Amino acid sequence: MILSYSQPYFIPWPGFFYRVARADRFVLLDSVQFPRGFTWINRNRIKGKDGELWLTIPVHRKGRGLQPINRVEIYYGENWIKKHILSFQHSYKNSPFFEQIFPALERVYHKRERLLVDFLLPLLDLIRNLFELKDNFILQSRLGIKEKKEKLIIAMAEKIGADTILVPKEARSHLSFQKLQEAGLKIEAVRYHSPVYPQLWGEFIKNLSSLDILFNLGPMARKVALMF
Repeated sequence: MILSYSQPYFIPWPGFFYRVARADRFVLLDSVQFPRGFTWINRNRIKGKDGELWLTIPVHRKGRGLQPINRVEIYYGENWIKKHILSFQHSYKNSPFFEQIFPALERVYHKRERLLVDFLLPLLDLIRNLFELKDNFILQSRLGIKEKKEKLIIAMAEKIGADTILVPKEARSHLSFQKLQEAGLKIEAVRYHSPVYPQLWGEFIKNLSSLDILFNLGPMARKVALMF
């Protein structure tokens, strides 16, 4: 059984779903610490008429110290929902598959969830379904595992019954593959090659949110972005 994992990112790039597609189980690390600095957990890029456009979900940080991802609360003191929705409309209303995708995306936004993770999970499921991938997500918190680094991966593999860990090749810089192999795990390191595809608004920009390729290619996005 192949296990892969990641923090639950906000409308992640296709490389995220490339691993989802190749894993039997994909653990969303919702119990790990929410980063203090830049993170893809609450921000990502789409493409508008002026180029790349950052969308950020504001969260409560002040006075809360170190927070696990699954306890981070969304801040509604500014009308960021309206900004995001208008940004999607202005950026993609002329895309071939806007009408098929946007209503479901808008419904997720209007639920106004209190916790960030409860907002992110429906978005991840939406994109997974648009890529026509099986539901192999499982939350770290449901596994009851709170280890770190290699111990976390080994514990997850034992709990799930996995014998192979699927990671990006870049993971070697912060993980000891040797420790994982000593625990009896096989390592499959993959490098995602971003595809070039038709986009709106001029010069191509790579590694945007998966919603960009889905708005532009619809069902063909699976073959182009995930290569199967």
